[in-house]
Formats: sequence, C-alpha cells, structure tokens
Amino acid sequence: MSTIPSDVGRQTAPELYGMLFNYGLMGSLIVQVYHYYTSFPKDSTATKAIVYTLFLLELTQTGIMSYFAYTIFGSGYGNLVVFDKSALEWFPVCILGSLIAGIVQLFYAHRLYIFSSSKIAGGIISLLALLQIGSGIGQGIISKLVTDRSNLATKPICVTIWLLSSAVCDLTIAIAMTYYLKRRQVLSTHINQAITRLVRYTVETGSITALVAIIQVIVFLAFPANNFFETPSWTLGKLYSNNLLVLLNARAVIVGGRGQQTSDGGVYINEIQLNSRGAISSAAPLTALRSKDRKKTKLNAGSSGVHITTETKKYNSRGDLEEGPQY
Repeated sequence: MSTIPSDVGRQTAPELYGMLFNYGLMGSLIVQVYHYYTSFPKDSTATKAIVYTLFLLELTQTGIMSYFAYTIFGSGYGNLVVFDKSALEWFPVCILGSLIAGIVQLFYAHRLYIFSSSKIAGGIISLLALLQIGSGIGQGIISKLVTDRSNLATKPICVTIWLLSSAVCDLTIAIAMTYYLKRRQVLSTHINQAITRLVRYTVETGSITALVAIIQVIVFLAFPANNFFETPSWTLGKLYSNNLLVLLNARAVIVGGRGQQTSDGGVYINEIQLNSRGAISSAAPLTALRSKDRKKTKLNAGSSGVHITTETKKYNSRGDLEEGPQY
C-alpha cells in the first residue's frame, strides 16, 4: 500500500461532501416527486414525462455515485491510485449532469415562449441550453480519456464553456421570466398572486443554480491541484431537478397560510390554473379569462373527525369572483 500523503483530506473531503449533498438532495427530490404525483394527476403527458425522466436520470446518477463511493472509501480505502482514477465520474457528473440541466433549461425556454410569444427569448435560452449539453458531454469524453484526474486541470476549455453557458442560461431565464411576467397587467388579485409566486420561484431557483455553476468553474480554475470543484459538481444536477419540482408543486397552495387573505383554512390543489403545456393558459390572455366554475375540495379536521367540503366558485371574464350564491 502506498504512503498516504498529509494533504489527503484536500483530495478526498470535497468528494465526500459532494456525495453527501447528493444523497440529501435525492431524498428531497423523492419527496417532491411524490408530492407532484399525488397532487397533479391531470398534468399533461409531456410534463409528466419530463418529471419522471428527470427522476430516473437522478436515480441512475445516485446509483453510480454509490458504487463510486464504495470503490473510493470502501474496497479501495487508502489507495490513492484508485482514488485518482476518474473512470466513473465522466458519466454521472458530466454527461448525466449536463443532460439533466439541459432538460430543465429547455422546459423553461418552452415555458417562456408560451408566456411571451417571443421566439427570440426562447431561442436564445434553447441555444445556451444546447451549448451546455454539448460541452458537458464533451467534458465527459475528455474525463473518460484522461483517466488521471490530476491532468483534467490542463484541459479547462470545455468545462469552462459548460459551466459558464449553464450559468448564463439560468440568469437569462430568471431575468426574462421576471420581465415578461411583470408585464402582465391583470385586475384579478388571484392571478396576480399566482404571477408573483412564479416570479419569486423562478428568480430564486435560477439564481441558486447559476451561483453553484459559477462557484464550480471559479474553484476549478483557481485551485487546479485540488478537488474542491467536486463538491458542487455532485450537487448541481440535483439542484436543477429539485428546482423544477419546486416550481411545479408551488401550484398547490395552502389557503389560510402566509400571504393568503382568507378566513378559513385548508389545502386547495391546482389553485394556479395551468394549461396542458404546463403554464398559465395562453389560449386566452390573463386579462380576458373566460367565465367558468372552479371547484375546490377542502379538508377540515375538527373535534368530531375529518370533514370533506366541496364548494364551487364562479369567476367572471376578468378572473374575479362573481357576486351571488356559490355552491
């Protein structure tokens, strides 16, 4: 067995922390997917396919990572020759990570096109997403060919393009979504609250992934002799999937919770009405929603047991609640 160097912590600790964060985010993703499955069974087939495809890709990544963790910290513990090989990381980190990020970014590009009807905005984001997918796959091929991870820092071009294009794409999504959503002038308080939530979640989730990507590329270039970049690299894909599920699950609103002006309590599902493509309906402008009945089912827990109450509210063409008896 080779002698273990004194700075072994600098080499192995970032890998360990990244894997632990990956496991934690995987647990969060399982909860998010279960919440989505139970709350939105009538979502479009395309949206469901995106969610479950991301979940399967994330399961695959975590499974490969678990085997990698066993190889490094289990059967190959203390053997830096085993640790220095990057034969497994090229697929779960680079290829799967870029695919997961690209799927989420293309979903946002399509969503932005629905909101804005702007082919330019959607096209720019799509091009950036495809660029980061291509460069991520390219970096995976480089990592596969360069089996000694200490030599990866000598080939920084592809990984730099990959991470910077991903960060620019996320920031563009956040700025564009905020701009186009804020342009919507809606008289209905109900719809305005939905738009405000969409803006907040989009900015928050986009900023998180962009920040992690920027940190990863800075650390990779600033500390080429260390593995500090491994911690964000194992977490970035999981952040994208969790952020998308957070945005989709935000449609389930706790009425009576913070920010809700109501006197009763309960959970209303599908409070934010979306069309079959996963966005606020574009068939009619938000300022001219058709009059229709909206049924809500509420669960109340009292001293005598649990009661299920169903009420139907009628909204006019502006999305405001109509006066008169409700059912």
